[in-house]
Amino acid sequence: MRCLPLVVLAGLPACWLEKVTGEPVPLDPDFYASVEASQGQPGVGGGSSVPFHDHDGERVVVRGTITGELEDPIDIDIRTPDATKEGGVQGHGKILLDEPGVFEISVPRGLGPMELQAFQDAGGDGPTSDDPFAQASVIVADVDVEGVVMLLEVGAHGVGGPVHNEAAPGAPGGGPGGGAGGIGPDPFIEYPGPRITLRGTLSGGDGQGIDLDLFKPDPNSTGGRLMLGKLMRAPGPYEIQVPAGFGPLILEAFIDVQKNGPGPGDPMGRFEGNPVMIGDEDVKGIDIQLTIPEDGRMPMGDPAPPPADGPELQ
Repeated sequence: MRCLPLVVLAGLPACWLEKVTGEPVPLDPDFYASVEASQGQPGVGGGSSVPFHDHDGERVVVRGTITGELEDPIDIDIRTPDATKEGGVQGHGKILLDEPGVFEISVPRGLGPMELQAFQDAGGDGPTSDDPFAQASVIVADVDVEGVVMLLEVGAHGVGGPVHNEAAPGAPGGGPGGGAGGIGPDPFIEYPGPRITLRGTLSGGDGQGIDLDLFKPDPNSTGGRLMLGKLMRAPGPYEIQVPAGFGPLILEAFIDVQKNGPGPGDPMGRFEGNPVMIGDEDVKGIDIQLTIPEDGRMPMGDPAPPPADGPELQ
């Protein structure tokens, strides 16, 4: 290798020309260190390209699960509303996942509305209508946001996504509250007053998002029960806020694999002790195991009467 004298090319500033040998030359190790420092830890963050890397104040963590048919890497873009920016949103960077699964993002405490856009960029041209895409909105307050569920689907780009509400237990218009919040409106929004916490575990389904349906017995409704609402949950521990003294509550869960409602091939299950009797104290141990029934129907059976001493209290 030899260096030629300094020359000036027409229309270009002076530069050094270097004769190359054709042999590969390793990149400077400082280059790799710089790139790794900017990216942080995959799926967790910590680098300068990770959202809110320059925030020095208190933080909370947003955690959730992304599911999809492809085992390809996932980009998660983080945005917040900002009327002064083009399009009305401010981008804050992204985190990267090697494949669908659990994610977490460290964000400023009390941030407020935040939007997550996840996509698998098959064509390398950013999110398009041909890429699996998912979107969710969360409200970041003073505590960690848990249980955000996102399902990657082709054609979902530009459609919008669910709102994940984290609100204080019993807050008007808020979500069901609690540490393991869910997607969907508060099933008990029409019931004012104090609330208790119902806790349990959802098992089965290979990590996919789970529909948790809530009913109350009602002899005047079809099937003898009235549907209160639906929450989306990730597998694992969950909790919901229920009006104190509500009385009997029925819980059922399923994974809508074909997006056509519960049916053949869908994992489903119910709390074996339905109905749960809701009094004035927290209830725990409301576990539901999802399996695929042979007849494709929710296992019903005869509702078990509540135990004489009430449900397990906490």
